Amino acid sequence: MLQPPPINRALLYPVTTSVAVAATVVTGYWWTGHSIDSFDMNGEVWANWQLWRALTCILPHGNFFHLAFNLYWLWVFGTLVEHVYGHLKCAAIFLLLAFGSSLGEYAVFDGGIGLSGVGYGLWGMIWVLEQRDARFHGAVDYQTSQTFVIWFFLCIGLTMANIMPVANVAHGVGAILGVLLGFSISGDSSQKWKSILGLAALMGLLVLGATWFWPWVNISKYAEPKIEWAGYQALQQGDPAGAVKFLTLAVKMPHAPARAWYNLGVAYERSGQPAAALAAFEQAARMPEADAGMQQAVQDMKDLYQKSPAK
Repeated sequence: MLQPPPINRALLYPVTTSVAVAATVVTGYWWTGHSIDSFDMNGEVWANWQLWRALTCILPHGNFFHLAFNLYWLWVFGTLVEHVYGHLKCAAIFLLLAFGSSLGEYAVFDGGIGLSGVGYGLWGMIWVLEQRDARFHGAVDYQTSQTFVIWFFLCIGLTMANIMPVANVAHGVGAILGVLLGFSISGDSSQKWKSILGLAALMGLLVLGATWFWPWVNISKYAEPKIEWAGYQALQQGDPAGAVKFLTLAVKMPHAPARAWYNLGVAYERSGQPAAALAAFEQAARMPEADAGMQQAVQDMKDLYQKSPAK
């Protein structure tokens, strides 16, 4: 395996260094008790088009080992990519891997944190390039690849055993994106075009999975409550239109509670959409856990309709 450059040459690799410094600063800021809610990958990304969250979520890290592991491999692989391809192409590769891995994790679960998706993406890309481009010869040896593969499956086991939650989808998606990138850069004409089309198709699926199809493909038990809570907060802050955006997502998800439908009805009512409000209240009232207040909301809306002048 090729040896990475010494840290005292960090200024020669401004993209890799900047990402590493940003991750360290944001993580330290979080560890000292400050809120990093604006960095999370959550429903705000699409409900309010805060697209930066799909990138900023790679900066916070949960513990020292998480940060050290990711920074080490970012330095090992990132400096090599930046040396070979230059600063702008390196930045574009980082952005693609970060965005794609974040979308993948959010589509299936409730979003993750850390640079692991980028790290796995760089490993996958260099694993392909090592066999096809002399500039990467010896960059990834058997032991390194073995480490990444073992860690991938170990993290899945740790997550399933509820010992340590890990963004396993981000790892997998990052690695696949990296492999496709490697072939799109170094493959023959046929391989190159197939890999480029594969990259475009995968990114399209990731975007759709994290947006349009998100309520149906997401399997996390935490995702619906987060979106529902965001809608409730929007109501509390006097933003019924924003509440409608969040709560509409919440009620599309499996096992959405009656409470979500009721709050959606309140949001519709406050935004001047009485017909939609009544439909939401009626849905809430039909659910097994509906309470008397939800039943009363239906009757109140019907009474309001009866008192309204005919048009």
